[in-house]
Amino acid sequence: MTRSSYELTYRGKSPEKAVLSTPALPLHLVKALRGPAGWRNILISGDNLNALASLLEMKKKGRLSSADGSPGAKLVYIDPPFSTNLEFRGKEKQKAYKDKVLGAEYIEFLRRRLILMRELLSPDGSIFVHLDWKKAHYIKAVMDEVFGEENFLNDIIWSYGGRGAKAVAGQFSRNHDIILWYRKGGRHTFNQLSFERAFTKKESGFKQDEQGRWFKTSPRGDYTDESIRALEKEGRVYRTRNGTVRIKYFLREERDLLFESKLVGDVWDDIPDAMHLSAAEKTGYPTQKPESLLARVILAASNPGDLVLDAFAGAGTTLAVAEKLGRRWAGVDSGALAVHTIEKRLLSIKDSRRIGKPSKRHGKACSPFEVFSVCPESGDCACGGGRGHDVKCRYSIDDSTGECVVRIERFRSLGSQGADDAGLDALSSVALDMDFNGHVLHMDSYHTKEELEKNGFEFRFPLEKVKGGVMLVFSDIYGNEKWFSGELA
Repeated sequence: MTRSSYELTYRGKSPEKAVLSTPALPLHLVKALRGPAGWRNILISGDNLNALASLLEMKKKGRLSSADGSPGAKLVYIDPPFSTNLEFRGKEKQKAYKDKVLGAEYIEFLRRRLILMRELLSPDGSIFVHLDWKKAHYIKAVMDEVFGEENFLNDIIWSYGGRGAKAVAGQFSRNHDIILWYRKGGRHTFNQLSFERAFTKKESGFKQDEQGRWFKTSPRGDYTDESIRALEKEGRVYRTRNGTVRIKYFLREERDLLFESKLVGDVWDDIPDAMHLSAAEKTGYPTQKPESLLARVILAASNPGDLVLDAFAGAGTTLAVAEKLGRRWAGVDSGALAVHTIEKRLLSIKDSRRIGKPSKRHGKACSPFEVFSVCPESGDCACGGGRGHDVKCRYSIDDSTGECVVRIERFRSLGSQGADDAGLDALSSVALDMDFNGHVLHMDSYHTKEELEKNGFEFRFPLEKVKGGVMLVFSDIYGNEKWFSGELA
């Protein structure tokens, strides 16, 4: 790889060799979704610097690959903090993450991780780094240094609009983000994409031919006379009043609308921001990105079975879309709220919790995943804990169905700020393992608060499926957990 002839110099910059010596801390398996033998998608709770080093060790040992056998990740997408000097909270005011790393410290924070992510890429892999106007230009110089300027592919503008401009701002409104795309080496995966724009027939300005087909035209360009004759036989040549030849492109018609197909370029102005997400897609996690944005990235730069990595997983959009599009995935985040949001989101995807049942989307069983922790001695780690939780359940046996009935009567959470959240409002989900081995929770069933509310905060499971100890995990809206064994007697 050719390195740039220039680089950013700043206080605290580590030699690349030192970054590559970042210790790979042990990954402790905490939870697993039961499923067939084979690849397990990976969610890691903990600092992503050490987690990336641990994933790199997995790659070296042949345990991190795409379905075609290529080692490492075919695609990395990250949406890191933007150096805003702000603290972000969820919809219930839960602590999400602090974006307090500024200046040169921020540049080095991201550079160290970019070096490890470069090493995690497969030979034909690529990386998308999502930023805004504050630091994108610094990180462009850093990525030229880390990946090589010759491997720069695109400076993508995501122009989401919709936020309006303030008349007193004294500047143009800021309605776009910047996504930098680099490949690892001399080749990379790329699938050309197109999208459709809708127009009303009356206002479109498009024409109709004798068969009633709507079309647009473009100049002849470098078509030869022979090619024009062939296109004319297909009804694709339009001649203006002065005899100029133009090429017809037909439009899709649906009621009063016409749809024009266009190739995706480096300005993405057809995807609204998260303010316009449907209620079903919103997770309540701050800075969530639209699934349509990640679908474009994943479809363009990977193929089914390829491994997709997001080291700042946040709301889990990358992982959820990768799951829906049939990709393998690995995600990392240090926040308890993020890890809980991701788990709940993945387990709420249709058919994802019914392992072994064919999915209508993929025609195959949805892939299971495992949750690991890489715990530093301090920091905001999402490894559970259940501090201050007070849970009371009533158990009974329904002899007519052979089921154990669990009714949740009380749930009290200490919350994220030490506040005493009494009542069931702070409850988020309940997971159940009917054959707990004393170490790892293998989820046999999962119940969201919404499902529990519909059933009067009651859930059931068949006694015949109980093979050993029963473990229940109650999660609150802050991402804290309470693990305890259910007493069935």
